[in-house]
Amino acid sequence: MGKAPPATHVMTPARTWPVATPFRSNALSLAPVIEAEFSGAQLRELARWLGATPKDHSRAGLVEQVVTALNERIARVAESPDALLEGLSDAQQHFARRLLTARDPEVPVAYSAIADLWTQSAKHPSRSSWPYANRQLTEMLESLRRRALLFPTRAPFPTSAHDSYYQWLPMRRAPVMRWPASAEATTREVAGPSSPTANFLEHFQAFLDAIARSGAALRARLPPHQQAARLSWLRGWEHNADEAERVLRSRPNWAPDPHTGISVPMLSPLAAESLTTLENQTGLPAPQIEFLFAIACALQLIEATDPDAPAPQATDGAGRVRVRNEALEAWLSMDDQQQLRRAWTAWSEQIMDGLEVRSAIGDPKPEPSFRVMRAIGARALTPNLLAAEWCALRRYMVRVLRSLPLDRWIRWDTLQEQLFDFHPECTWTFATKASWWFAYAAKGTRVNLKVLDEWRLTLGAILEHIIRDSLAWFGAVEARPTPAGRLDAFKITPLGEWFIEGREEPPPISVARTSRPIEPIEWLDEYTLRLPPAPDRAALVGVVRRCTEHGSAPFTYTFTAASIERALSEGLSFADVAAQFKRARAPLSRTVSNEFKRIAQRHGRVRVYQSLTVLELADDFAARELAASTSLMQYVVYQLSPRTFVLNAEGLDRLIGELLKKGYTPRVK
Repeated sequence: MGKAPPATHVMTPARTWPVATPFRSNALSLAPVIEAEFSGAQLRELARWLGATPKDHSRAGLVEQVVTALNERIARVAESPDALLEGLSDAQQHFARRLLTARDPEVPVAYSAIADLWTQSAKHPSRSSWPYANRQLTEMLESLRRRALLFPTRAPFPTSAHDSYYQWLPMRRAPVMRWPASAEATTREVAGPSSPTANFLEHFQAFLDAIARSGAALRARLPPHQQAARLSWLRGWEHNADEAERVLRSRPNWAPDPHTGISVPMLSPLAAESLTTLENQTGLPAPQIEFLFAIACALQLIEATDPDAPAPQATDGAGRVRVRNEALEAWLSMDDQQQLRRAWTAWSEQIMDGLEVRSAIGDPKPEPSFRVMRAIGARALTPNLLAAEWCALRRYMVRVLRSLPLDRWIRWDTLQEQLFDFHPECTWTFATKASWWFAYAAKGTRVNLKVLDEWRLTLGAILEHIIRDSLAWFGAVEARPTPAGRLDAFKITPLGEWFIEGREEPPPISVARTSRPIEPIEWLDEYTLRLPPAPDRAALVGVVRRCTEHGSAPFTYTFTAASIERALSEGLSFADVAAQFKRARAPLSRTVSNEFKRIAQRHGRVRVYQSLTVLELADDFAARELAASTSLMQYVVYQLSPRTFVLNAEGLDRLIGELLKKGYTPRVK
């Protein structure tokens, strides 16, 4: 009987794609907040308002009763969002709905943003009325605070704004705005053909299959300014070098004004040639391919062709990408519900690409209509935080859709006007308009989002693309275009309601993809297994990963002595492995079974080896560098740890010579 092949490669972590700045802060601990925010009299008043009769006159007892009552309300809000507003006056309910629709309830909101929304409810408020309006707003916020619905807090994200922030009571679903009676006009029936409802899972799988077959080339980044590494406002940002030079020369002999703006290139991440190839392979339009690519990157389903070496060069000088096999296997092991929910979360919370912004910029073709600008002095603004702004805008549109009727046509032009009247500056959630803004492409002047025509050109167009592109590609809406290709009307589908409401039950059966044939499990040789993933094989795949090394081909796994020992050390027994294979009706090969038993018998015993040649490096980075740039791996017999190797002593002088040339000074004992 032959021995299991040794594992002789260095395992290195795969590079991950960047994602938008996470916006969720640590879970709010109610007890210390209630303890700090409320006096004894206020606690008794709050307990009575929550329907709890104070039984304990001690402060600790009152706090415990209030927290218990609040947790009960939070549980009811998860089932019925309107339960949050029970006991509030009509004015308080209306204000809470407006604020919860306009601003993400999970993100602390600045007082200045609340004040803007407050004054927006009155048309053209006069300057003389502002002090009175501010006093009214302060009273409203205090009334919600005394009801333990809104708490003063700090911003959990980087910001340069000096402002007060408020955090809502924790809730999974929030009550949203009830649109005025005129909103009924948006639900008129419309005639004419609509675009067919997309099947996201089928399209996404077709895209992944295309990437798995031939990979894709990334667009070459714009050449950076020669001082980009030295200037903080250029470092980390893709930029136009000529524009950066003009900014540097804007004030001779002085540093540029920190309020000066520089544009943010909104370019496709894929090379034009690869985009065309993927269009031909999948039959999907280029914007939808970019949409699927962004989601795949956020889900970490794609990686550079060689994570440990400089990326191979494509025809335009950019790197290439391919499918990350292990991540793809985990993805294919999920059922439809899990895949849809993961993709939706990636789109609404994680992707870096401003897809809908780029589409809106190019709407009046061929010239761009506007551009995104950032202030060079906005130190807190990063590409990840700007991506979080685009994700917040998507979630805002989803909250708007929650208040609209299901399966009825909504006129976009009417809804667009209502959104402008409701909250025209909804685009700033984490930063301020002093940090970044929209500007006209030709003139460079700032766009005023409180002017309807300018709002329609920019933010209105972005919201339109969120509906007609992204939500339609998810199958969440059915869109009806105008003859010119703009959005005329849309209606929310049953799948859209499932997405928007965060349903926990399986998605509507009508949206399930065409079933894919499940490939059989097969042994390629006595140690190597090909295990194509499937939802009912998730447990088996998990066990196999723990006791094998991942093969070079997709879905292949090799049992080695080291991998079997690792599995045994983690508490995985032979019986556990054999049972999983038996359930899958694909028993272990006789060779692997015998090897597993043999290693299990001696596992845990102390083994002493003499006269071994061992190389121990100072850190993991040095191990990866030497593995990539020297012949080290040719001498490795066994890897004891990420930085310790047992070497074959024959020809060792040559390896020591290579290490000396690299600047290392090995001590030979």
